[in-house]
Parts: sequence; C-alpha cells; structure tokens
Amino acid sequence: MSVSKVQKLFFRFSYYKNLDLSSPYPSFQARDMTTTHTMHYITKPPCDPKIMTFGAFHTDHMLEVDWTEKMGWSRPQIIPFKSFSIHPFAACLHYAIECFEGAKAYKGPNKSIRTFRLDCNMYRMKQSAKRLSLPDFDGAELQKCIEGLLKVDQDWIPDRPGFSCYIRPTIIATEEALGVRASSRAKLFVVLCPVGPYFPSGLKPVRVFCNTTTIRSAPGGVGGYKVAGNYAPTVMPLKEVQQIGFHQNLWMLPDGLVQEMGVCNLFFFWTNKQGERELVTPQLDGTILPGIVRDSLLELTREMNQFKVIEKKLYIQEVIEAISEGRMIEMFGSGTAVSIQPIEAIGYNDKIYEVKYDPKLNAGELSHKLFDMITEIQTGGKPHKWINVV
Repeated sequence: MSVSKVQKLFFRFSYYKNLDLSSPYPSFQARDMTTTHTMHYITKPPCDPKIMTFGAFHTDHMLEVDWTEKMGWSRPQIIPFKSFSIHPFAACLHYAIECFEGAKAYKGPNKSIRTFRLDCNMYRMKQSAKRLSLPDFDGAELQKCIEGLLKVDQDWIPDRPGFSCYIRPTIIATEEALGVRASSRAKLFVVLCPVGPYFPSGLKPVRVFCNTTTIRSAPGGVGGYKVAGNYAPTVMPLKEVQQIGFHQNLWMLPDGLVQEMGVCNLFFFWTNKQGERELVTPQLDGTILPGIVRDSLLELTREMNQFKVIEKKLYIQEVIEAISEGRMIEMFGSGTAVSIQPIEAIGYNDKIYEVKYDPKLNAGELSHKLFDMITEIQTGGKPHKWINVV
C-alpha cells in the first residue's frame, strides 16, 4: 500500500485549511488608519544574538485600536510606542481576559518585508477572542494594519540571516469594574520586537521532563486557544524541572496522553512495530494549541511522501517503548519562536531515556532538514504561498 493511501486511514486535519477572517459585526478598517510618527527615535541595538534576545527591545511605534460595547471599534492608529494607563479594576488584570498571538516578519532580498502565514495568526486570534467573549474583528483588516506598522518600523527588521522581527498582537479586556463577565471595553494593540536567532550557534537539543503531577490543559478547557491563562501556571513547573537539570516540561494528561513540550508542539519520528517509518504528532483535540509551524511541518512532510505522517492520540507509554526498543529515530518540538527544537533526552518515572540525534547537526536528520526548509521559505527570495511580501 502506498504512503498516500495509508495516510488516509489516519486522522488528519488542517486547522487552517479554510480561513474565514471576516466578521459578522462592524470592524475597524485599515483604510481609516492614521499614523503619528515619533519625535524621539530609539537607538537600535546591534545585530548581536547575545544582545538582541527575545523580548528585550521594542520598536519606535505600535498599533492601537479601542472597542466599547456602545461605540464599537475606534479607528486604528499607529502611534509612538508608549506605556498604557489602565484602571486597577480592568478585567484583564483580575480575570486574565486577554489573548495574544506571535508571528514573525523577515527581511528578504532587496530589503523586502516578508511575513510568514500571518493570516493564520489572524484566524487563531479571532478564535481565542471569541472563546473569551472579546470583540470580533475582520482579520484581513488587522493584517493590513500590521503590515502598515511593519512599513513604518521597517528599519527595525534585522537584515541578517537568523534574525527577524517578532509581531505580538494582543487583545485585553479593559472594563473598569470588578466582576466575572464579558467586558464592555477592550483594547487591541500590536507591538514589534527585533530578535536574534533562537540558536546563535546552530540547533541545540534539549532535555525534557515528563510531568506526571501537573497538567497544562484539560479536555473542555482552553488549551487549544492562545489565551493568557494558559501560560502563568506553567512558570513554576518550568522552574522546578530546570532545577533538576531539564530544559522543559513534556505536558500530558494523568493517563499519559501526550500534549505539548513547554510552549511547543511535539513530533516523534519512529519506526512502528510493522517496520514502517512514521512521523507522529498528537492530534488536535482541544487541549493542544494548533501551531502554525506544526501545520506547516505536516504539509511539508506529507508532500515529501517518504513516510507516513500521522496525527493521533499518543501516549507516553508508546514513546518510552519506542525508545527502549530502539525504534525512535528522533524527537523534536516546533513553534514560532524556536521553529524546530530537537530533543536529546526525556525524563520519565525517575529514569532518563536518551533520544538519538546527529551530534554533527545537533539535531536529527529530519528535524535539521525541516529547519532548513522552513528557514528558506521564511527568508529566501523565492515566492511561496505562505509568504506575503509587504
């Protein structure tokens, strides 16, 4: 049986196959956006990966749009970067009624600005906002506004391999009253952050701890949405595993159902018990964030047509068995910030299980290849359906 026929027997679903970015409610429009340029330009940091770390610097400007239940959306405006004045009763401060996104822009040939699947970020943010009863918006219009912001601050987008400009859209509930309910006021804002390569000296594998006492998300919860409340509870478990020599948690449910690693989606490349090579990732069941890089890797590997690519319920016992029997070829995570994150070992039930990888590549052969493919799409000069040139 061919690989393509076998794949049809398994669960497969693209969260981003049919993107509907429209809104049934009146939305702000990019054509109404105003721009106020700063009078005090910030000194840009050097393109040094040791200095230009994630989240350390902001650009000169930001995008801001306010919403009220009575008046709807205000006109979008690009303004000088500033701090907010926020009421102490604001709902986002007390009840975590806020959601956000993470995307990247790159400098391409001839100083062109390239965004990677930004429409997918808009779609996912609309779903997160809906889940928190935050106001809906037209995702295509927000994307145009963000592209306008990128043009204004284009000199902040590093023009060096491995560097990029991180895009952080956020919606916060700003109603000035205590009480758990849908907020009557909200603020949407977008800030930009120049960042160096996640791995300054190349890919670097990590050690992950299979957390059997703490869960990241539960069935019926909000694990499948990029909402603030998913992140704060993971800080303490992260500190705990770092103190015992691990870099991240491998999240799973009490029955061993594998979910994510830190803030990354997970991939397992192994030989199954029938002797066939498979790339397996946990299926989207509502507890796992539908990662955009995850979706991209699934499409790229299916186009390779060299092995089975499967989305399914996966238990940690299957992972341990595959490692113990020598069938695990490699393991890695994926995400916007890291792109590809190789894994060299996992800790489970007081035992360390080493995972294969090529020490010359600091990754497995497949994960290294996928890292190069994604990087070439994001920063190369060739047109691609996932790239929009601003």
